[in-house]
Amino acid sequence: MVSAPTKEPASPGAVSGGAAPAQDSVVLPPLRPDLVVTKQTYERRTFYVVKDPISLQYFRMTAEDYLLASLFNGRRTFAQIREAYQAACPHVRLDYSPEELNERILRFANDLALLQFLSVQGARLKSRWEHAKKNRQKKGGLYELANTVFFFRRSMFDPDRLFGRMARPLAWIWTRQTLWISLGVMAAAVVVFFSRVKFLDQALANLFQWENIALMWVTTIVVKSIHELGHGLTCKHFGGEVHEVGFMSMVFTPYFFVNVSDCWTMPNRLHRILVSAAGIYVELIFASLATFLWAVVQPGWFQNFLFNVIVITSVSTLVFNANPLMRFDGYYILTDLIEIPNLQGKARTLIQHKIHRLIFGPSQKDEAILRVPLPRQRLAFFYTYAVLSWVYGYWVIYKLIVFMEPHLEPLGLEGAAHWFSALALTSWVVVPLFGFFKSMQFSKADLQPDGRVRRLTRFLGPAAGFLLLCCLLPVPLQIRRAGAVQLSQPDQIRPKVNGFLAEILVREGETVTEGQLIARLQNREITQNLAAAEARLKSAEASVQRALGTDKPAEQLQAESIRATFQAKAEEARRDAQDLMLRAPRAGTVLTPNLHQKLGQLARSNEMLCEIAPLNPMRIKIALNEKEVRHVRAGQTVTLRANAYPGKTFQATVDSDPVMFFGESIPPAFSARRSGDVPVFVDAKGHDVPLERTYEAAVLVQNPDRLLRPGMTVRAKIHAGRQLWGQLLLQSLRDSINLDFRF
Repeated sequence: MVSAPTKEPASPGAVSGGAAPAQDSVVLPPLRPDLVVTKQTYERRTFYVVKDPISLQYFRMTAEDYLLASLFNGRRTFAQIREAYQAACPHVRLDYSPEELNERILRFANDLALLQFLSVQGARLKSRWEHAKKNRQKKGGLYELANTVFFFRRSMFDPDRLFGRMARPLAWIWTRQTLWISLGVMAAAVVVFFSRVKFLDQALANLFQWENIALMWVTTIVVKSIHELGHGLTCKHFGGEVHEVGFMSMVFTPYFFVNVSDCWTMPNRLHRILVSAAGIYVELIFASLATFLWAVVQPGWFQNFLFNVIVITSVSTLVFNANPLMRFDGYYILTDLIEIPNLQGKARTLIQHKIHRLIFGPSQKDEAILRVPLPRQRLAFFYTYAVLSWVYGYWVIYKLIVFMEPHLEPLGLEGAAHWFSALALTSWVVVPLFGFFKSMQFSKADLQPDGRVRRLTRFLGPAAGFLLLCCLLPVPLQIRRAGAVQLSQPDQIRPKVNGFLAEILVREGETVTEGQLIARLQNREITQNLAAAEARLKSAEASVQRALGTDKPAEQLQAESIRATFQAKAEEARRDAQDLMLRAPRAGTVLTPNLHQKLGQLARSNEMLCEIAPLNPMRIKIALNEKEVRHVRAGQTVTLRANAYPGKTFQATVDSDPVMFFGESIPPAFSARRSGDVPVFVDAKGHDVPLERTYEAAVLVQNPDRLLRPGMTVRAKIHAGRQLWGQLLLQSLRDSINLDFRF
């Protein structure tokens, strides 16, 4: 891109007064006549977008630069161009000395030649462009390798004529009437969706099934292809050209793409915004139509497919495509709305320039800032955007690195996950840092008392001292987890014998005492056996009495033996009959809802009828991972907040050391798919399997008003004592390194 004029002293070897007459008579080559130029306005300043129809690249010039470029007509000499430039822009006589002005025009002519804007390049321009493109592809490097692995892109063909034929009969799509109808459809879809919100649990449960993941993969390809088609057709409708369509893969997710860079040449800002927003608009239309169908079809694969479409075209497109912190549709919409082209590049260059001046002083030149015109207003916005985009970008890199291993490990691909993580970390973090220090170009002069290294040392010394002081400060360690109230060890009432529920004496939420009768079972066989056993025992007792009366020792011994047998059977029958009475093993509160609906039903042996647990104090579970469990001990204080009571805090203590391990499945309350924060994947049986080793801590909660109930969503904060901040930082860095590389 041709830079704005900058005032610089002439360097050694620049054009001097003695050489000026010789170059003044040189006729400079003209601009290429095939360049396409469009006038635009940004930040109340006029710019010109120049399109190279051969390389299909786009460059933005300031009004002054374009004026200077237009003087290159192939007939003017260097001196004539200089005089015409001074006549059109009188301020340059004050900004530049004669030598500096000559150097300014020579540099500008050289920039035009490097951009291949001058006709002197001739017919070999296209072949040189292709050769340069191949050379760039051969350079590679770790950064290019990482982009190839995670962001693969391949061009396929030129669709300009095809899109032209498709856009003409679809012109009605871009009318105001269609826009208002579409907005009405979207609003109706939102109403329908929230009217069916009670069915979301089942839909979300099916979303992470392996079969549905494969279906979502295919759905994503189809939906994103239509998304890109919306960009291309909108660009073509408003007079742009579309010369590239291809295939790309972003973090192993396939997409088709359409290159609509030609919309940058559109002078109408609204048209550029509509081209950028077309993909989001198309996806929201598909989300609305899919919502209507999802609400009426029967459960099955087709309903799952429709829910996939809803998630991909609404949540996904709004979170990612509409996010202005990433260079997707939302970013280009924002740049056109606020009229700041290349927002991210300018914002980052500006903040780098400020940091450079802070570290090395205002006298040091920053070459990067000389190539980018500084913004003249809204500097606070530039600073904020630069910081947010940097933080968000590195957060995405971090999530990508930590995301892959636990999700690929169940598939036996943990080795590939290690390789991908190392590649991403090296390419996007280590290599850019190395490039930053390399760009500083330190020399021996920088080691002098007034050199850059000494100034950097004076600047970083206090910062390093402050960091060391912070490392020695003890800070409270707090472990925060989310989940639902899951009782640690509730008492479960299970019948020991089969029987029909003849009577249920308690309800959900009712407080019971130890030994209180909960329910009564009815089993005719047990009742008859008891009656028969008691009758036989009574008969055997009579036989013993007769033997005593006749004084027959042998008959007496036999009768006593029979009595002992019948007495044992009678005791067993009495125990079975007693087991028909279900009693509370200890005092507590009945937790099971809708008990009376079970009245008259068969209760099988060892089948749970209800749960009883004390609610004050309440003993609940909290999930911990391996990095947290090492800090948790019995007796530590825990603070709980429930979503049901936003302004109330519940005090608790860790009842015992967390040693229990959740194996192949965890309670649904802890799953990140529900109300918890434990990352899981769904196995073939539909169970939530934790992606990391997960332990449980038993916590004793003071609940005097019995406000907390099982199932309520809570957030827990475990106060794990005080530790040195530096120790915690070092431990965090060690945890980020794979265990295989710590030894």
